[in-house]
Amino acid sequence: MSPLGRVLSRPALYWALAAVFWIRVAVLTLLTQRRPDTEGMWEGGRAYLTEPSHMYDAAAEYLARLHIIAPPGGLDAFVSPPPVALLAVPIALLPKNVGVQVWTAIDAIALLVALVLLYRVLASTHPVAQPLFWLIAGYFPPLFADLSAGQRGGVLLVCAMAAVWFEKSSPVIAGAIGGVASALKYFPAAMIIGPRPAHRIRFALALGAALIVVTAASFIPLGVGGAVFYYQHVLLPSLGSHNPDCAYDSVRTLFARYIGGEEFAVPGGTGYVLVTSPLHLPALALFLSYLSALAFACAAAWGAWRSGWNPAYGMSLGFALGALIPNEVWPYQWLPLLPVALLLVVRAVERRHMVTLGLLALCMLGFYRQPCDLFFPNLWTVAAIGIFALAVWENRLFRAEYKGE
Repeated sequence: MSPLGRVLSRPALYWALAAVFWIRVAVLTLLTQRRPDTEGMWEGGRAYLTEPSHMYDAAAEYLARLHIIAPPGGLDAFVSPPPVALLAVPIALLPKNVGVQVWTAIDAIALLVALVLLYRVLASTHPVAQPLFWLIAGYFPPLFADLSAGQRGGVLLVCAMAAVWFEKSSPVIAGAIGGVASALKYFPAAMIIGPRPAHRIRFALALGAALIVVTAASFIPLGVGGAVFYYQHVLLPSLGSHNPDCAYDSVRTLFARYIGGEEFAVPGGTGYVLVTSPLHLPALALFLSYLSALAFACAAAWGAWRSGWNPAYGMSLGFALGALIPNEVWPYQWLPLLPVALLLVVRAVERRHMVTLGLLALCMLGFYRQPCDLFFPNLWTVAAIGIFALAVWENRLFRAEYKGE
C-alpha cells in the first residue's frame, strides 16, 4: 500500500475530521444571534395559548395579499399546522429570548439522539465506516441550517429514527411515533413503504391513528371554524407559494425556473438580482414536477422492495421523500436525506464500493456553498437528487443475503 493509501485508511484521520466539523457546527450555532424560525414558533405557541381561533389571521392576510409565505419571525409567517403550535407551547411560556435558546437546545439534543439511534441500527464494526458516519453527519450543511435557523428537523429526525429502531420489536410503537412526526409534517407518513411486510399493516394503522388523534386534538382549541379557515386560507394557499428567494430550491423550482421561466434571485453586484430563463414552458415545467414526484415515490418503493424490505433502508427512503417532493424546500428541509446518505456511506465502505463513495462525495460537495452564494441556486437540488438516485440504485447493499462482489 502506498503512503497515501496508508494515511487514508487510518480511522484516526476520519475521527479527527469528524471532530472538526462537529466543533464547527457547535461554535457557529452558538454564535448565531437570531433564529427567526424559532421566534415564529414561539409566536405560534403564544397565539395558541391566548387566541387560538385567530392565530392564523395574520398568515392568511399576508398570503392573500402577496401570494407567498412571509419571511420567518412573526405570526404572519406561521403557516404550520396546530400540532406545531402545540409543540411550541412549553417554550411559549418562557420569555421569547429564553424560549428560542431552549428550543434550539431541544432540537440539537433530538438530532444527536436520532443519529445515535441510526448508528446503533447500522451496528457497523468497520473501523473507517464508523468515523465516516459522524464525519458526513457533521459536514452535511442542511443539519447546520436546521440548528442555526432553530427549526424542528431534529425532532422529526428523532421520531423517524425511533420508528426505525422500534420497527423490529414493536411495529405498533414504531407506527405511533411515525404518526406523531406526521402530525408535525405530513411527509414522515411515507415511511410506511419501508417496514417488513409482516409488520406493515400494524405500522400503518398505528401511524394513521396517531396522526388523526394528535391532529384532531390540536385543532380543538381552534374550533370548527378555525380549522376550516386554516385549511382554506392558510394551508392550501401556502402550498402554492412561488417565492423567488434563491434559498428556495425545491425540485419544483428546478423545473419552474429553468424550463418554466419563473423568476429567481442570484448574486449580483452588492446584492441580488432577479433573472429569468430564456425558456418559458410553464405547462411542461408543471408536468415534469408532478412526474418527478411520482418517479421519486415509485423509486423509493422499488428500492425498498429490491432490498428485501430492509426496514432501516426502506423507511429512510420514504423519509427522504420529504425533501424531494414538497413545493417549498429551504436549506434546512434537505435534512431528511441525511439518514439514507449515512446508510449508503457506511455500507459502501463495508463492501468496498469505491465508485459509489466517489459519486456520493461528489454529490455532497454540491451542498458546500449556500444556494444564495451560487449563480445556480438549484445545485443543491441536483445534488439531492443524485444522493437519492444513488441510494436507490445501490439497493443491493442492503439485502440481508448480500455478501459483496
